[in-house]
Amino acid sequence: MPLSWKWKVLIGLGILAIIATLLLIIKYQHDLITKQKEIESSLVEMKKLPDNITRAQSQYVTKKDLEDYSKKFDVNLKPIKEDLSTLGAEVKGISSVKVITVGYKGNQLPSNNSIPRVDPPKEKKSVNLDPWGYQKSTQVLKLTEPFVDKTVPWGEVRFNAWQKEPWGLDVHKRTYSIINVLGQDEDGRHYVYNKFSVEADGKKYDVGITDSKFVEEYPENKLRFDISLYLGANFGAYFNIVSFELMPDLELSLLSYGTTRVNPDWIFLNFGIGYETNNDNLSFTFSPLNYNFGKNISPLMSNSYIGPVISIDTKANVAALLGVRVGL
Repeated sequence: MPLSWKWKVLIGLGILAIIATLLLIIKYQHDLITKQKEIESSLVEMKKLPDNITRAQSQYVTKKDLEDYSKKFDVNLKPIKEDLSTLGAEVKGISSVKVITVGYKGNQLPSNNSIPRVDPPKEKKSVNLDPWGYQKSTQVLKLTEPFVDKTVPWGEVRFNAWQKEPWGLDVHKRTYSIINVLGQDEDGRHYVYNKFSVEADGKKYDVGITDSKFVEEYPENKLRFDISLYLGANFGAYFNIVSFELMPDLELSLLSYGTTRVNPDWIFLNFGIGYETNNDNLSFTFSPLNYNFGKNISPLMSNSYIGPVISIDTKANVAALLGVRVGL
């Protein structure tokens, strides 16, 4: 007894599901191996460039490593992740910059300059040459660096009035640190979060940032060699026999066109293998181009494509179809 078309559809979809599952398992294992190799070989050393420009040391890390780095840099990722979620984005990287001033200590330093004292004319009388007692003790002035929301110790100046070279100066060793957290959304747009701190006199001070800007070149559409896997459903009719066909298939796309590799606007040169549910036969499919109609409807459908398909089966039957496919 011949199978009904419903059973043929179910059998065809079942076969494609098994093939797709096996391919995804193989791809997953391959991606794990490739990812580990890329992480191990991805280190790019820091490099000094002309005009005081520095290329940052960079490398790939795992998600857990990224969390560990945020703790090392004393950055709380929770509010950043919450803010990125409102933009449909997620954390992609952390960058750190440190600038260290080595500090300085000096005693019995001469004055760089002097300004003569000018007093108004007075009647002659006995003059106390040290009315404030400066000859009896060292005068100390603490110096701080003011920021918008706090002050940070800078050092101190000492003055000994009884010495020929009366000045003493201490400048604290300081470490200026800038931490940048990079986020990216599904469209490839980036978001940058900054944290600035100063470490001085053995204590760390988190300082508010007055202004923060990040400019990014707008991505342009580009044709890319991009092999991707798609699961499709095609509907149409044969040229040489009077019959309509519903044909699920599994396809490989070779080219894409769009601003990014993620969910491009167009995909080209899709080659696949399908199952003819009406004729109960295997067929080879070719789709020259497909348009991403889903990204204009919903983010959940942003990898859904539609396009024309030509198929030829093992009995040389040729069909013209219209297909819908989704990325795997």
